[in-house]
Amino acid sequence: MIRNTPRDLLEKGLISEAQFNQIEPIVSGKLVSVFYELRTMLYLGVVLFTGGIGILIYENIGDLGHLISILLLSVITLVCFWYVFTKGFPFSIEKVKPPTPYFDYIVLLGSLLFISVQGYLQFQYGLLEDNLGWSTLISAAFFFYIAYRFNNLGILSLAITALASFWSISVSPQKWYSDNFLETAHLHITAIFFGSILGALAMVLNWKSIKKHFTFTYINFSILIFFVGATAGLFEGNLYLIYLLLIYAGCFFAIYYAKRERSFLFLLYAFVFGYVGTTYLMVDLILDKVPELIFYYAILSCGGFVYFILSYKKFFTRKA
Repeated sequence: MIRNTPRDLLEKGLISEAQFNQIEPIVSGKLVSVFYELRTMLYLGVVLFTGGIGILIYENIGDLGHLISILLLSVITLVCFWYVFTKGFPFSIEKVKPPTPYFDYIVLLGSLLFISVQGYLQFQYGLLEDNLGWSTLISAAFFFYIAYRFNNLGILSLAITALASFWSISVSPQKWYSDNFLETAHLHITAIFFGSILGALAMVLNWKSIKKHFTFTYINFSILIFFVGATAGLFEGNLYLIYLLLIYAGCFFAIYYAKRERSFLFLLYAFVFGYVGTTYLMVDLILDKVPELIFYYAILSCGGFVYFILSYKKFFTRKA
């Protein structure tokens, strides 16, 4: 739409004067949306607030006392959830608009503080040490309830992460440079099954029209976890053809879902992990025996990636 279009529509009698007065400032650029900037600032504020509370308690732990610190965090958490349960709309399987602009941020704040209280109890008193797995599962169930009750995608991500942690699909930074990174007992197999089940659950919920806008988040987690598990199994060397076929199957699903939702992100997943699997196969069959071809393979790969970007640039815009 060009800037003269509202005036032309008004002159042709296609819109009223009132409609023109609403549309013209937007088209002319006199009104600029700062919606995403404000959301980013609010999310950052919540994260900084929860982090600041942790630092404050850590630096003044001798003065405040552990019990007072836990009580303070617990009271703030309860106040947050009291507010959202009081002000929130009834549950619906459809997308629900928050009652106030800051409602979602209070839900996020209460959930993050809930984690802080759990972590504090574990760190200071070791109350959850013997039942850490069940504590994680309860946290996941609680976050799933909060996510669906208050229609919050951020809490849904916390719920999926907590559920994955229950099944030990987590990697600490230290493991990246230790010798035991890929030696965790069959962790990649667990990741493959978890990713597959999560993806299947997402498609069933979407088919049932239950919070269909959650499907993208579910599929994003499931595909990433599945691909990482299959790739880890690929590099183990044993039965790598099976894991290669799993990667190709994941690529097929990712391409299908990308075309369905017009999402370039899933096309990128399919390309990257498919490229990793194909390169591993090429090295095992050809490149390891004829190393002179590695240069040509690298050049062709770069060219293929550029062609991929140019050919599918229309998928950069995801369908709402």
